[in-house]
Amino acid sequence: MKNEKALVWFRRDLRDHDHAALSAALAAAGEVYCAFVFDSEILDALPTRTDRRVHFIHESLRELDVALRSHGGGLIVRHGRARDEIPALARQLGVAAVYANRDYEPAAKQRDDAVAASLAAVGIAFHDFKDQAIFARDEVLTQAGRPFSVFTPYKNAWLKRLTAADMAAYPCAGRLAGSEMAAIPELTALGFATTGHVGLGDRLGFGGARVGTGVTSSGWRNTSSARARLGRRRMKPRSSRAEISRCTPDLLFRSSASFISSKLGEMPVSSSLR
Repeated sequence: MKNEKALVWFRRDLRDHDHAALSAALAAAGEVYCAFVFDSEILDALPTRTDRRVHFIHESLRELDVALRSHGGGLIVRHGRARDEIPALARQLGVAAVYANRDYEPAAKQRDDAVAASLAAVGIAFHDFKDQAIFARDEVLTQAGRPFSVFTPYKNAWLKRLTAADMAAYPCAGRLAGSEMAAIPELTALGFATTGHVGLGDRLGFGGARVGTGVTSSGWRNTSSARARLGRRRMKPRSSRAEISRCTPDLLFRSSASFISSKLGEMPVSSSLR
């Protein structure tokens, strides 16, 4: 209902466009808050306090926060166990539901189940959405109703099912709810230090990856839907380790967007918040 409040929980999807959970929340709720959790269950297990992945995520959150603030909102960032922080924040904000894009890793699924259970105990709904994959779970099966064990038949079935609608960007139009809690903590407050990126003079975050690879804005938009949701394949490195480390995960695991585009024609342009 449009008079309800909702919380969008960002995880591995740090963008304000073509975002399934954000799109659904904006369509369903009148006030939409956005949050990210530096999960201590993940961070505490890292062997070093100068982790480039953490630094990259931190800078990406800065970019996301700027984008969300331009539409009335801002990013609430917490540090702790996500299974505790998200239910606590949802109660504090008084939201009716938490929205998130689906994660398929075993540990993440256990975390999400725990969060959903905690929310349900206090009458708050948990909605998760397919976002990082075109087809997931049991959407592409053999004629016997089982998962494929050979790639080529799976690929053929996958392409046979694919339509232009599957490639369409999720619309994310609407105003976000502002919050005094919206803020990005310093990296040192998380117990981490900056990495060698700064010394190289690089621009970090997802925006820096766009600049560093020379991808034009129009080219990025034309491939964003496929980049975000197609099954990814590892690229063969063509440069030094230091140079590769500056790329985003989305560029290290580029999807075969051009191949799919050739099957469907020009892909739709992603819709940003406006």
